[in-house]
Amino acid sequence: MSTLELLLYGQLGASLVMAFAWVHALVIKNTSYVDVLWGYGVGVLGFIYLVLADENTDPARMALLKALLLTWSIRLGTHLLKRCLGKPEDARYAYLREYMGKKANFGFFVFFQVQAFWVVLFASPFLVLVKNPNPVNTLDHFGLIIWLIGFCGVHIADKQLKIFKSQPNRTRADVCNTGLWKYSRHPNYFFEWILWIGYIFIGWQAPLGPWLLLIPVILYIFLSKITGVPFVEARKLEASGEKYKSYIQQTNSFFPGFPKNQN
Repeated sequence: MSTLELLLYGQLGASLVMAFAWVHALVIKNTSYVDVLWGYGVGVLGFIYLVLADENTDPARMALLKALLLTWSIRLGTHLLKRCLGKPEDARYAYLREYMGKKANFGFFVFFQVQAFWVVLFASPFLVLVKNPNPVNTLDHFGLIIWLIGFCGVHIADKQLKIFKSQPNRTRADVCNTGLWKYSRHPNYFFEWILWIGYIFIGWQAPLGPWLLLIPVILYIFLSKITGVPFVEARKLEASGEKYKSYIQQTNSFFPGFPKNQN
């Protein structure tokens, strides 16, 4: 099966899954689970791509790619699932529902299909990674170190935010500005970005390896301009007001840096 066919079938499958998920979201009146499907979906489709596109890939390399992909997907998907279970609709999507008004159902259908496209887009690098003909080498080890830094950073940032949210008497107006969150308003997104950069080195020796340089560009736009930072910060400004405005003035949005002194 050609790469184009794998991409097209992947898009068809992801679109169908998201269509069924959209129907389910209409029934339960909660669209938050689309995030969970994205996290698990990239893992499932990426794994399928690894298996179907395998052309006598070095067994150690294949094992490494499968382990990294599944570890990432299971951690993210499960983290998002725990965040959704038994909870009302995420504030970001509640805002979208209110904003779209009577067109909300159709609007969310389009949104779910856009998420299906993102699933395919972020699974597609594994079609490149699996074509690396070389045994695992120093370049792969360097990429793995970067991947592990990103993975640990994401886990720590999520853990710190969870601890902050579990504090007694905390309100939605309070701002998490401790730990990694002291140096970046979105350290979880930053370390997610770092994690994916590791794949550039792991796949660089593949025939289409240089295309992996698009990963940090696309992911940065995805996280900072489209589905991550803008939605989170708009809702947090509504809830926290001046507290969050002060946090914005003191703390970098994406790339970590020391807090700025306010005059």
